[in-house]
Amino acid sequence: MSRSYLMTIDCGTNSVRSIIFDAVTGIQVSVAQRDWYHKESSIPGAIDFDTGANWELLRICISDSLRNQSIDPSEIAAVTATSFRHGIVCLDRHGKEIFGCINVDARAEKQVIKLVKDGIASEIYGINGDWPSIQALPRLMWMKENQPEVYHNIWRMLMASDWVVYKLCEATVSEPSNASSTALFDLKSRNWSDSIVKMCDLRGDIFPEIVDAGTVVGEVSHSAAEQTGLLAGTPVVVGPADTQAGLVGIGAIKRGMSSVVGGTFWLETQVLDEPKLDMEMRLRTQCHCEPNQWIIEGCSFYIGLSIRWFRNAFCQYEYETEKLTGIDSYNLLDHMAQSVPIGSYGVQVILSDLSNMKAWKHAAPSFVGWDILDAEKSHKGVFFHAMLENAALQTRGEFSTIKSITGTGPEVITFCGGCSKSFLWPQLLADATGAKVRVPVVKEGTALGAAIYAGKGVGLYHDTQDAIDKLVKFERELEPNWDNHAIYAKLYSQWRVLYAQHLAMMENGLTKPMWRAAGA
Repeated sequence: MSRSYLMTIDCGTNSVRSIIFDAVTGIQVSVAQRDWYHKESSIPGAIDFDTGANWELLRICISDSLRNQSIDPSEIAAVTATSFRHGIVCLDRHGKEIFGCINVDARAEKQVIKLVKDGIASEIYGINGDWPSIQALPRLMWMKENQPEVYHNIWRMLMASDWVVYKLCEATVSEPSNASSTALFDLKSRNWSDSIVKMCDLRGDIFPEIVDAGTVVGEVSHSAAEQTGLLAGTPVVVGPADTQAGLVGIGAIKRGMSSVVGGTFWLETQVLDEPKLDMEMRLRTQCHCEPNQWIIEGCSFYIGLSIRWFRNAFCQYEYETEKLTGIDSYNLLDHMAQSVPIGSYGVQVILSDLSNMKAWKHAAPSFVGWDILDAEKSHKGVFFHAMLENAALQTRGEFSTIKSITGTGPEVITFCGGCSKSFLWPQLLADATGAKVRVPVVKEGTALGAAIYAGKGVGLYHDTQDAIDKLVKFERELEPNWDNHAIYAKLYSQWRVLYAQHLAMMENGLTKPMWRAAGA
């Protein structure tokens, strides 16, 4: 039987999915999803990644994605993985997992503070393009100090998607887009930084070989095949980090292309042909998955997560309607919010601040400006609309920062990820930023981008651009409404003043931060 499908294991912050694509059309044909299990920890700020429980969830996803559409495992041409950055899994010499944590783990507060006080953090930023806070570097320092027996038993430190590859074929490798999120990587050489390792007095023998995305590194083992339903011998291909994979999945591999990958976090990015850094250390620069390309990136925290919280907490009717009718509850909320005017009757939302990697913290979540005496202008549709507008304003701010560094602002923004399914959000994004917004047919650009490298690795596509030309299509292009854009300019200024006040309340101990990086 001909092999015509590509499988991506997509490890998100909150869940894992196995997604199968048609290798000819790029259309998603099957998906299975499970929420990750995160082990409770007594360590302040720690969020452990339970590799045992999560491998069980992952293998079930793979099996279900095959079974859901009765796909013969022999039709899978290749399997790959992509994942959230910053989280790590460490193996001992027997291949046993001895440590794991997710991307927002903040246990290394003391170590980050030391890096800052010693003046090393700025040196690291100059080499790696990211301010140390939630990366592998400070966590290894924490481990060396607090769990020395674990630290000395490390054989390989892997990123989350590297761990998936290891579970499938026992290869221990990484690639530049993922490894550059560790604060242990040299952007220019696109390899591990000996100088950072030495200045932080860490071991240099635990890092895996760096290979390019799209490299075939093994075959699905008999053991993995028995557990997942995949065919033993299926090629396993190294995939990129989630954001960079998302950019490939929407065709963003040319200098200056601007994108928003909208999921739990929103990543506002621009493609670079050199590793340009933000001298104020607000944004991060990382390797793109294509050789000789990099990205500069802002990060809006918990956008998708906050929308899910709002639905679960206040929209039981819409949620129950979805269960009964199959109509997406977010679509129902979109319709409810559609009649709300620009500015949401004065309601503003305090969620994520603009990126500031050097002092990364977010004020307590708040809704402000609503009228308790006027239910017609303060109902859940208004609050939902205000949350959508707030994400658009945050994106406006991130691209303003990017332009101040690269000299280029976005004329076109490609919007992908789960949040791009909204019919209302893309227009608000265009109006707030003043850029044309494109929405791809395949919203899950991250999974498709990884699948592109899987297909490239086994020779289904000539190169990355060939795959993009064949698989990446767009369903909508929205022009900005310039009258609305002028209104958003005023609302953006108001939001910045409001946010400064809310940060001050948090700094004075009157409220708790929504999130704060170690050492911020």
